[in-house]
Amino acid sequence: MSDPMPEDFQVSNKSEEHTGELKPNLDTTSTVNEVRRHDKAVGRYDILKDYIAGAISARVAMETLCVKKSRFYKLLKAMQGATTYRVLVSSVTGRRPGLTVTDPETLKLIEEMFEEHYPAHKTTAAVWRHCQAQADNRRMLRPSYHTVATWIKARNERLLYQMTHSGDQTKQLYGAKPGYKVTRRPLEWVQIDHTVMDLMVVDEDDRTVVLGRPYISVAIDLHTRVILGFYVSLLPPSAVSVAMLMESCALPKAAFLQSLGLPEHLHPYYGVPEVIHTDNAKEFISDVFVLNAKDFDIVVEHRDIPEKHQGGHVESLIGKLMINTMHPLPGTTGSNAQQGKHLKSHQRAAIGLTGLRRILAYSLHSYHQTKHSELGKTPAEAWEGHFSKKQNSRVLDVSGYEDFKYRFYPEIPRKQVVPGGIELFRRFYYGQSLKDKVRDKVKVKYDPYDLSYIYVKFGEVFERIRCVRNSFNRSSDYEMYRWQRQQKGDRDGTMSQEGARSYSELTKEKNKEVKLTTQQKRKRKAEKGKADQRKQAALHASKSAAASYNDAMPNGNISNHNNASDKGSTKSKSPKASGKTTKNNNVFDIGGFFKKSEDIDYNQPPTFYDSNKF
Repeated sequence: MSDPMPEDFQVSNKSEEHTGELKPNLDTTSTVNEVRRHDKAVGRYDILKDYIAGAISARVAMETLCVKKSRFYKLLKAMQGATTYRVLVSSVTGRRPGLTVTDPETLKLIEEMFEEHYPAHKTTAAVWRHCQAQADNRRMLRPSYHTVATWIKARNERLLYQMTHSGDQTKQLYGAKPGYKVTRRPLEWVQIDHTVMDLMVVDEDDRTVVLGRPYISVAIDLHTRVILGFYVSLLPPSAVSVAMLMESCALPKAAFLQSLGLPEHLHPYYGVPEVIHTDNAKEFISDVFVLNAKDFDIVVEHRDIPEKHQGGHVESLIGKLMINTMHPLPGTTGSNAQQGKHLKSHQRAAIGLTGLRRILAYSLHSYHQTKHSELGKTPAEAWEGHFSKKQNSRVLDVSGYEDFKYRFYPEIPRKQVVPGGIELFRRFYYGQSLKDKVRDKVKVKYDPYDLSYIYVKFGEVFERIRCVRNSFNRSSDYEMYRWQRQQKGDRDGTMSQEGARSYSELTKEKNKEVKLTTQQKRKRKAEKGKADQRKQAALHASKSAAASYNDAMPNGNISNHNNASDKGSTKSKSPKASGKTTKNNNVFDIGGFFKKSEDIDYNQPPTFYDSNKF
């Protein structure tokens, strides 16, 4: 006979809400230990069901479950009202994640070292080293590497990334980017951007010379994903890049493709955009660009400054262009400095600037003929499908091509006219229209592809003025002209080796002459000094002889002799005897300087004066 069921279970109902914790279901990520715990819970669930149904006694159930009485009744309580075995799944054994038995002072030390040094070093090992040093300074036990690593791994992943990256990078990875741009027709929204290319190009005249990494400017039509225009330059992005890109977008590219020796059908897409979406670079926010665009019914929109993802379409396109087209080419630099270390870009560079433009033209044509995941068709089909039903109204008349081009050309607002014309780019431009404009300041625009002429504004009309003198024979292509100027050639005033030797000899001759003159001056000065010394010595000798003679004579005779001498001296008194020196005599009378006004008897005792009496 089975043991009586506990009173609380006799009155319970299976439909009641169970009190045990319901563990999650198994899935493909479950570990072996989790499967074992669930399997064990299934067995317990069946045995406890038999006990509750009265099929077995409590003693048999406890023996089968291998548990004590207290544990048995805890399982019964957990199963009360349960309809699934998952209430009996045991928890993971061991210390819960995040719990630690480390000393609080040690944890405080790890936290301080983490906050101070992790942003700079970005490694657990560096934090551990600082923990060791600081623990010794504080005379406390050092934390182990495992303790430090476990503490750091328990931090939030976003916090770790935020501490080692900039705010923009963190926002790019973890920030929310809701919404998307909806367009209804081609040319409605065109995004443009610049970037430096992941490729080294060489000089086409001397392919052993590496020019560097060129820049590319790209415009993409958001509705059809067609690349409306592109421009490749050796110069950093500027108003020149914007002008060339606008020309590439709005005007046919037949002449450009022909100059590269390519067929016209490779890039047939063009038109005047309704809206141009750009970043906040200075060449895009300039009033000249915005107002000139407005003349052609083009609205210039700028991204919000912190929201880089708003230009995500063109940036994504540029990134794929670099990876798929540039990285397989010889001379690629890779996407970052780590990749560039092993690529030997300078040694392997072999692509010229013109060749790069041809490669890009073929690559973009291939892109236009590739099915796009967002469109469900190729960009070419999306473009042609729209304009096959409706004519493109955003194109210019042929008569307006020149006006559009020079309107966006870079300009010099106040260029002074000199007697020789307009001096620009080491060239002189002159025409009859400038004859009466000398010293006046005029507005000048130029075509970066052809510097053989410029546009000068007279009133409301721009007139073409041709180049009449190219003194240094520089290239008519603006970017090549700038590159030529940047080359480190011989500076004006640089001497040849023969000229440098002559200049060195000139210096030697100068130093030789100066040395001879200095030596002769020193010799003359020494001779004059010796002569003065002889005169001075003779004077000293004569005075000493006179003093010895006076000491040997009696007092009376001395007086008479002195009187006689005085009388005789008055008759033949010379400038030297009177104590006066001539202009040419520079001998100093040392004897007269030391002459005493009275004789002092040093044998007499000294006289002492009492200051209190006075």
